[in-house]
Amino acid sequence: MSKKGKHSKKEKTKSKINHKHLKIGFFICIMIAIGIIVYRHSTINKQEINKKTEEQKEEESLETSSLEESTTEEPIIKETVDTNIENLINQIMAENNLNENNFFFFYYNLEEKKYYFYNENTYFTAASTIKVPVAMLYYDKINEGELNSSNTLLYNSDDYEAGDGSTAADYSVGESIPIFYLLEQTIVNSDNTALNILMHNIGYRKCKEEITKYSDVELTEDFYSSNVANVSYYYDVLQYLYQNTDKYSELIEYMKISSAGGYLKANLPQYEVAHKYGSYDGYVHDYGIIYGKNTYLIGVFTKEIANANDLIADIGEQVVNCVETEEVEDVNETGNNTNSVGTIKTNTDNT
Repeated sequence: MSKKGKHSKKEKTKSKINHKHLKIGFFICIMIAIGIIVYRHSTINKQEINKKTEEQKEEESLETSSLEESTTEEPIIKETVDTNIENLINQIMAENNLNENNFFFFYYNLEEKKYYFYNENTYFTAASTIKVPVAMLYYDKINEGELNSSNTLLYNSDDYEAGDGSTAADYSVGESIPIFYLLEQTIVNSDNTALNILMHNIGYRKCKEEITKYSDVELTEDFYSSNVANVSYYYDVLQYLYQNTDKYSELIEYMKISSAGGYLKANLPQYEVAHKYGSYDGYVHDYGIIYGKNTYLIGVFTKEIANANDLIADIGEQVVNCVETEEVEDVNETGNNTNSVGTIKTNTDNT
């Protein structure tokens, strides 16, 4: 009896020890597993942090590089008054008795962002210069799908107006005329009847309201009720036209072949000039884009000036020569690009 009890006691003690070891082992395993998980999680976090840091550094490097490139390759050119053009215009005005009552002018060099305006807010009779923004309005409607260039407009009796162009000769009152024909006649031949058909189709006042979208100038009631405008408005129109060349490519080509070499074109046969002239009741104007060594927006508007057509041609020539002769002198000073200098000098000497 005593042996059996003693042996049982030992087994129980041994069993307790083994159970205790199992608990300790299990606890150690759990701690090791937790340690592994924590380590792996910490390692992954570190890798993700390092990866993000590297990506951020790369992005910052690209941004810095891009900023440096834009700073070095495309310097910001600020708009400035062109004092040479200002002096030239003052000289021309003095020589031709021009003043704020009979002369209005704008000039802008698109590449150099140099400009000069004179008498820009005074209204004058616009004559046929209004034909450009009206044509732009129709090209917008065609591009937006509201109209098709082959659509026709009715020729009414009150549309007829004497002047250049072939509309009244090619069509009779009551007939329908394709829009593409009217646009070409309006710009290439400055056809008044074609313009009237285009404007009356929309409604005169509504048409004038719609063409204000090409300018930020605050216009008075006179603009909407009659054919008047100012230098600021026409400068904005020409800027809009140039900045959206793709939309108005056909219009610009029509402007290049209009007037058969008169006005701004007269003394600049070596350059392409896309322009629109106007003449009515003593008002003679022309404004357009001159494609020279740089691209120039020029507008000359006059009231009751003798030989105004010749004056406009002379101003266009002198303005371009003033700018491009100055560029020649700058190149001569640096001693570079002598071939291009020679070409420009030839053009200047011929004029």
